[in-house]
Amino acid sequence: MLSRREMFGIGAAAAISAVGTRGQAAPAQDGPEFPNQVASQARSAKRSGKAPLRSGFDMRDGLSPRRLTMAMWDQSFVLRHGPGGSFADFDRVLKETEDRRYNVVRIDPMPQYVDLKNTAQVHDWPDRGLPFVPWSPPPGAQKTPTARWIIDFMEKLLGRSTLHYTLSAWWFGWRGTHLKATRTPENTMQAAEMWAVMLRDWQRLFGFDRLLYVDVVNEFPFFAPYVQSRFEKETGGGWGNGAFTPTQVEWLIREINPALAALRGEFPQLRFNLSIHGDERWLDVPVEHDCLDVHFYADADPRWDARTRFGARSADFFKSDRAYKDFSTRAIQASKVMAPMFRARQRAKLSNFAAMAEQRGMPLTTTESWASWFYIDHPDLDWGWLLEWASWTVDDAIDFGMWGWTPHNYVQPQFPNWRDVRWHRALNERFLAS
Repeated sequence: MLSRREMFGIGAAAAISAVGTRGQAAPAQDGPEFPNQVASQARSAKRSGKAPLRSGFDMRDGLSPRRLTMAMWDQSFVLRHGPGGSFADFDRVLKETEDRRYNVVRIDPMPQYVDLKNTAQVHDWPDRGLPFVPWSPPPGAQKTPTARWIIDFMEKLLGRSTLHYTLSAWWFGWRGTHLKATRTPENTMQAAEMWAVMLRDWQRLFGFDRLLYVDVVNEFPFFAPYVQSRFEKETGGGWGNGAFTPTQVEWLIREINPALAALRGEFPQLRFNLSIHGDERWLDVPVEHDCLDVHFYADADPRWDARTRFGARSADFFKSDRAYKDFSTRAIQASKVMAPMFRARQRAKLSNFAAMAEQRGMPLTTTESWASWFYIDHPDLDWGWLLEWASWTVDDAIDFGMWGWTPHNYVQPQFPNWRDVRWHRALNERFLAS
């Protein structure tokens, strides 16, 4: 009798044979620990975006829930669960989530570290020397019985009938300041295999009720270890911002589709995808996502970056606050004179991805989005412009038929905006009623 591992291997092999062989993983490390994701507007075929078709059929009508209001909790839900942490009281935070009318939380169970069968394991997280990290591990060293806390969290979440969840992986720990991972995938198929191991335990412990989809790699390729170096080596060109060549498109198809197909072969009852940054080059790549989770940010318009200088500074924001005041002032000034233009550019991008989602049967969501991907509670950072930007996006999400929406990627209890219950509730109820 074949083991489940062997069955997964057969599924992987069959999927690979359908599209050809892949290159071998390169040992070189990729990119900075905190990548500055820049969305390219270069296209291999210049096509104007078309608004989603509005026939009598809407695939969201067959989905449950019909609309998703999504909170991105990454690893914070467990790594900030210690005494005094923003997630210290799971019951309280989950109730507050319901009170704000969120019905989905997005969590990273960290398959590169966690063995759900080993509840006695304790992870010793180092002090990373990064005092301004908005999410993920808080500043300072800590120890966490990670598997036990994940199990406790999931039991409490499943006790609340209004809440659903998605799983994602950021795959940190392969370089930089994080605790070294137990295992690091060298390609997307290996990432899928690691997910399969965790999902077998997940099904045994929790079942799959209310698991909406599994995001195999967050913002591919930026959080995929080694992928960008392999992409450059095997296609002859870096990720960059130029249009994908036919060779690069084929490389992405071979890298991604077999891994997703293998997971579907073992877990036909689940949805799988890779979340992506809002880079319009993806519109030319026929990747088979079950759900299209796109992260739309202000870089949809290069005029925003030119005014705020965000791209040139963002890597330092985790370590130093010296540029916060100037960045905040520039963002306010830019929004005052350009907000309608920024919104128009972002709506155009949203329209393009919405058309792709409808044409390829991949309901469109976003779990991180809209203005700046970095912000934090700090006296030099004014939240007014960012929250105004977030507020108008609910109408854009409704206009373009999104299945899931979030106002921003700071929907966690350590952020001051979390305390404004009425703000969250009003926007979420508007989207849920659409």
